[in-house]
Amino acid sequence: MAPPHGKRPDDSAMRGAAMLVAIPSLLIISPLVGFFAGNFGDQKFHTAPWLALAGLLLGFVAGAREVWSIYRRYLETQER
Repeated sequence: MAPPHGKRPDDSAMRGAAMLVAIPSLLIISPLVGFFAGNFGDQKFHTAPWLALAGLLLGFVAGAREVWSIYRRYLETQER
């Protein structure tokens, strides 16, 4: 059934679900990108395994920071 003319349907539930679905992908992708970038640097500068480990750690930190940001935005939308 279409919403009444001039009114938008409430899409806050879908928006909140989309925010929460993004969290697992961030927790997987961020460390992988950091590891592969560090591994590339290790191969280029012959510093194995230090840049790969540093990239992995930075990936975890970046992913956790972004998850925290998403969670805060989610809580703000739930309070409204």
